[in-house]
Amino acid sequence: MKFATITSIAIVALAQSATALRTVTLKTFGYPPPQYPEVTGKTVSAWHEGAGINYLLIAEPATKFTYDEESKHLYFEGGQGPDGPLKWYFTIGDGEPGILQANPTDKPTEITIDNLGFITFEGSYNVKGVKNIDDPYNYSKDYYVLAKYDKEAPSDAVPVFFQAIDA
Repeated sequence: MKFATITSIAIVALAQSATALRTVTLKTFGYPPPQYPEVTGKTVSAWHEGAGINYLLIAEPATKFTYDEESKHLYFEGGQGPDGPLKWYFTIGDGEPGILQANPTDKPTEITIDNLGFITFEGSYNVKGVKNIDDPYNYSKDYYVLAKYDKEAPSDAVPVFFQAIDA
């Protein structure tokens, strides 16, 4: 009897570790947090900006992402493709600045979520919330668009960090 119980527990644990998927929302922090209450404690939302492109903004409602711990990819599903639901992966657009996006790319950005939920990726320490970037639908007039700057960011850009919160 004990062997059967132990075996069952091991099978369940193995199945759970094999999937390694988490549903999360992204919480934002301006740095330093008290200086930026309009950014700190808010959420990230993916808004349509063009054919196959969703810009990531600090806005409501929070987009529910899936984090694949094995591949280290962050995505949400939306729409139907030939092989099932489309996966819209977290990625960084080309150019300066690199706008944080969700799109059906074959080269998603690798994400690491630490044990406190804080997110890092290549260039994550250069992410800023910016307004008035002349985006196609002018969302940045009212909302912060998230962008990675390799060079100097605008003087009113807010340094932003992310924390994954289980949804």
